[in-house]
Amino acid sequence: MIKHFITLSFRNIWRKRFYSSANILGLAIGISACVVIYLIVSFELSFNKGFTDYERIYRISSSFGGTFTGINRGVPTAAPTFVRENFKGIEHTSHFQTYSAHVALPGLKEIDQQEKMAIVGPDFFEVFQNYTWLVGSPQESLSKPFQVVLTTQSAQQYFGDIPIEKILGSEIVYNDSLRVSVSGIVETLDFNTDIEMTDFISYKTIEASWLKDNFGSDNWSGVNSSSQLFIKLLPGITSEEIVSQLPLLSKKYKENSSWDAENNFSVQPFSKLHYDTTTGIFDYSRDPAHLPTLTTIGIVAILLLLIGAINFINLETAQAIKRAKEVGVRKVLGSQRGRLMLQFIMESTLITLLSIVLAIPLAELGLRFFDEFVPPGVELQVVPLLPFLAGILIFVGVLAGAYPAFVLSSFLPALALKNIASSNSSQSRTSFLRKSLIVFQFTIAQVLIIGTLVVGSQIHYMMTKDLGFQKDEVIYFSTPWWEKPEKTTQLKTELMKLPSIKDLSLSGSPPSANGWSSSTLTYKGKNGEQKINTYRKSGDPNYLPFYDMRLLAGRNVASSDTVRELVINETLVKQLGFENPSDVLGEIVEYGSAKIPVVGVVNDFHIQSMHKAIEPVMIGCEEKFFHCFNIRLLPEGKSSEGFKSDMVEIEKVFKKIYPDGTFNYYFLQETVKNFYQSEQRIAKLINTATLLAIFISCMGLFGLASYVTTQRTKEIGIRKVLGASVLQITFLLTHEFIVFVLVAFVIAAPLAWYVSAQWLTGFAYQTQLGLGIFIITMVGALVIALSTVSLQTLKAAHANPTDSLRSE
Repeated sequence: MIKHFITLSFRNIWRKRFYSSANILGLAIGISACVVIYLIVSFELSFNKGFTDYERIYRISSSFGGTFTGINRGVPTAAPTFVRENFKGIEHTSHFQTYSAHVALPGLKEIDQQEKMAIVGPDFFEVFQNYTWLVGSPQESLSKPFQVVLTTQSAQQYFGDIPIEKILGSEIVYNDSLRVSVSGIVETLDFNTDIEMTDFISYKTIEASWLKDNFGSDNWSGVNSSSQLFIKLLPGITSEEIVSQLPLLSKKYKENSSWDAENNFSVQPFSKLHYDTTTGIFDYSRDPAHLPTLTTIGIVAILLLLIGAINFINLETAQAIKRAKEVGVRKVLGSQRGRLMLQFIMESTLITLLSIVLAIPLAELGLRFFDEFVPPGVELQVVPLLPFLAGILIFVGVLAGAYPAFVLSSFLPALALKNIASSNSSQSRTSFLRKSLIVFQFTIAQVLIIGTLVVGSQIHYMMTKDLGFQKDEVIYFSTPWWEKPEKTTQLKTELMKLPSIKDLSLSGSPPSANGWSSSTLTYKGKNGEQKINTYRKSGDPNYLPFYDMRLLAGRNVASSDTVRELVINETLVKQLGFENPSDVLGEIVEYGSAKIPVVGVVNDFHIQSMHKAIEPVMIGCEEKFFHCFNIRLLPEGKSSEGFKSDMVEIEKVFKKIYPDGTFNYYFLQETVKNFYQSEQRIAKLINTATLLAIFISCMGLFGLASYVTTQRTKEIGIRKVLGASVLQITFLLTHEFIVFVLVAFVIAAPLAWYVSAQWLTGFAYQTQLGLGIFIITMVGALVIALSTVSLQTLKAAHANPTDSLRSE
């Protein structure tokens, strides 16, 4: 019987090739989008779950209040010892420092900057227990200074195919002067995790080397994001019991820290580490997964699959009247309704199966198209996908196919043989459902269209808004921070000799950058003492002119090895209590232990993305900490070949001064653009989803138009005989579809407005949700709908009425 049903299904699919192709293509597109999104979401949700008892692992991080409000994923270096000795309910504690370095293997090779390293103690492997030791052990391999444990990944990268036993004892040099020997090797973890460190340097190396100048020990005042504290709770202990002990740590911090800020600390489950977009994961780690985005694309996947299933239902029921006689004949010959339903469900399942087969290569193309959106490690493998694909087969093939099968099998034999498919009430219910499904499709499509326009408008606004400085045509690069300041001066002198360089400025960083630094500024004025958290920028006297930043009052800073005078921005002027920028000139502010005069006021400028409002900023000159070169080339270097030639010359000069340094340059315009990578990815995703939703919805609309014109064939013939024009017939057949789109718009507009308004709250500076966006959406949807149905309606309107009246 199954073989018979499959044979009949193939015959019916082949007989109505056009509609079958539309069905298969529409479903395949929806399923392929589902597969791509499923791969991304399941990949992101799998992180860190491979560790034994991962649900008992937590990270303690800093949460500041008072003068400075903010968070830091690190803790003071003195905090881990206090937690280990005073907190109850903790099984293991691990304090480690994330690290990056240039790697050299004496006598073998040099390797560019390696970023996924950590300085750890043996306790690291007590918290994270799933490492397999091939050689060595935590106590033996990490108990002394100048030891390093490699993963098989880094061992292969550094030493190639050299046997493991010969790698032990080999010397590795980090950042030109930190010499360590390989003391152990562990297997690289075989599951998705944020613990991606490849080199584990022993923690005792810090005190025995120059690393103590960077990381220190038993220090309460400094909080560096590289200083990580993880704890593993005893079985049965809850996170609330640890949270209740955090005031002890905060009190100790307040007693011993010289920084004027409160640290309330916080506890974060390891299971949520991968999704923490506020605190971040680690220095140099991958970007956190954004759970709202994962939720959004998950909803998009479901909607696209629903739209595909609705399209399937509409196309199948639109063809129902053409199969009425077939059903009537089969029932007269003894077929029962259940058998007929099984046959039609078999046919829908077969169509779904063919769609899944087509969806696999489409999903592979989707992964390549969204390569910048797809996390590294996501791959399309059919075997692990089989349960998911089986679920889609059941959902679409059986559940979505059940309604058309129910409709087709419900025809009464006598009426079916007369080509009268069903009763008026049944027909009315079926018609209402089909129309509702079309409205639902176009509601989703119009919500996506409005979302596309809003996201595009916001991105355009952010990319074109005046940032308060000139970002175009600026190239910047950094010199090794551990090198002597004299080399920076030497490099500047050599670069200024190059004829291709139009202008140059030294600084701590560009005006707008990924990183930032802040400090408490104290001002004693008429209103008493004020403490203001202020962002710090450092640049030479050419910094302001180079970036075309306007002085509103006073003068620029003079050259200095340390900060002796400040230029502040408009926002800081207002927070100090002054309305007129010139009134603040000469005022003394306390910065650390120094008292420094304000000599100038500069216009407000964005130091971060437009997600945040402009903050108080002070600019000083501190030449000993200048590591950033800001360069603007002459116009001759704007051509591709000219630019490459200029950068080669700059790199030669760089390598002359820093032979072991890595030369990486960046465009400031690209840096600013990258602030909005998430928005750009969302834009690409929603654009694609919109096109797919429109395409699939139009196919469903086309099916309904086909159904309507088939049903009204005789009516059209009579109207033409009575003198109706082609235009009148066309309007008769299309006005209903116009109503569908308008009803969908009425539903979509407030929904899209609410969602868009909520999304825009994430930006301190926003585009306007103007009426134009909604008008464009409505008009566009009407044009798309009318273009879709016009083929069928015009064909019906031009048909010979004689042929229409003969239709049975």
